[in-house]
Amino acid sequence: MKQIKIGVLVNTHGLKGEVKVKPMTDFPDIRFQKGNTINIQYQDKLIPVAIKHVREQKDLLLLTFEGYDDINQVESFKGSVLSIDESQLHELEEDEAYYFELQDCEVYDETDHLIGTVCEVIETGANAVLRVRGEREYLIPYVKAFVTDFDAQTKRITVKMVEGL
Repeated sequence: MKQIKIGVLVNTHGLKGEVKVKPMTDFPDIRFQKGNTINIQYQDKLIPVAIKHVREQKDLLLLTFEGYDDINQVESFKGSVLSIDESQLHELEEDEAYYFELQDCEVYDETDHLIGTVCEVIETGANAVLRVRGEREYLIPYVKAFVTDFDAQTKRITVKMVEGL
């Protein structure tokens, strides 16, 4: 099953198995709920863990996992990616998309001219911005004013090009 990255385990915290996590999801309150099972990608293995406790600290989350009550049990996980199975994703609104769906999409203008391929999705706080590489590089806000169509199946995005993009 395809894994979707939801965070990175950046460090340990204290001696009782608590870890610092940088969330990489728009839904941290849903993904990191107490009782949820997530995966630690460690040395080409997926280690499923149940979230025992969660609290916020600045822009990080502090988590403990069921069965991991000591720093020695979690220290080797530093730098590991945290993920969920693609089947755990929930449906989005019609005009929304997950970042992984936008990655590597071909971008066309309204005259069906290929502009380039999405090489990065940048989170700005207000909205996502697509970095598109083609003959040149473009930064295109992922908002209705610019993105007129997105087809996840064909990995195709149609945009309205305006002067200055």
